[in-house]
Amino acid sequence: MGLLERLRGREGAEADSGSSLAADATAMRDVLDGLRREAGGVPLGLREAVRDLLEGEVEAPTADVTALRERRTDPDDFYAREIAPSWDGLNEAQRAARLDGFLEMCAMLEGSADLMGVPADLATSVRTKTLLIAWAFDEEYGYLSRLARRGTLED
Repeated sequence: MGLLERLRGREGAEADSGSSLAADATAMRDVLDGLRREAGGVPLGLREAVRDLLEGEVEAPTADVTALRERRTDPDDFYAREIAPSWDGLNEAQRAARLDGFLEMCAMLEGSADLMGVPADLATSVRTKTLLIAWAFDEEYGYLSRLARRGTLED
């Protein structure tokens, strides 16, 4: 089971509402996996995924992606500012630590009835980068993905 599937948690009303991180995780995985399939199974890089999501190459999987598009967020700027510091040049443990921190931030955002004082663009960016990095982490370190690519669990 991949990280985005674990984010979904158990099936229930919250996951079906379309407003939770769990529901967004499902939608994001579906779109990103679709992009990978369109590329013929070639690994999809995060930079390319961000570009396709924000340039409208695919249907927006989440309200956050829609908001980023409406703000005309530059994909390369978003990648450089939000994704690269938590992914590029880091090892598995460092990436996992960053992802854990983002998941905690998302839980705080989702669990708070009062988000007064939290800029909407901050929440949107945090949720989007969390889902993108979670997907990439699964792709890079998930055992089933490794087996499919290499035929063995050994690197």
